Amino acid sequence: MAVPPALLSHESTEHYTPQYILDAVIACMGAIVLDPCSNSREIPNVPAARIALENGLVQPWEGRVFLNPPFGHDVERWFSKLYLEWSAGRTTEAIVLWKSATETAAWKTLTAISCRVYFPSARIRFVGPFGDDGPGPTFSPALFYVGTQAKRFEEAFAQIGALWVVPGKFY
Repeated sequence: MAVPPALLSHESTEHYTPQYILDAVIACMGAIVLDPCSNSREIPNVPAARIALENGLVQPWEGRVFLNPPFGHDVERWFSKLYLEWSAGRTTEAIVLWKSATETAAWKTLTAISCRVYFPSARIRFVGPFGDDGPGPTFSPALFYVGTQAKRFEEAFAQIGALWVVPGKFY
């Protein structure tokens, strides 16, 4: 099956999470309560108790959240929403799959609330929109942990890459 052209360029902002990442997320948090950026497929890629089929930015984010946002120019809105939900106590724990774009406002927002970041030792091969293997990304990924159970995150993601402890956040 040929890879759709949008996946070979920046025409698509969707990058579906591969199973080994989802397995590590579940190993860390026990279960995913909310996926605010669910895909539009008939069977969602992320096994969450609740998914946002409409605009996840306007809904409350309660419980344990897995966030793999659209990788577009306005991605920082998703991280600001997470920041607000975490600060309000509605989000109890979150793992975010994004890229390591350290020069961006989005990075600064994420690291303001994250205590740990894993940098995978290889680029993540995302899943395509038809459940097939998508192309490799043109960016280096990162996995951010927001919560108080940093040791669980470290254990669940240890085989995936290198850990960075956000300065000043040792819990």
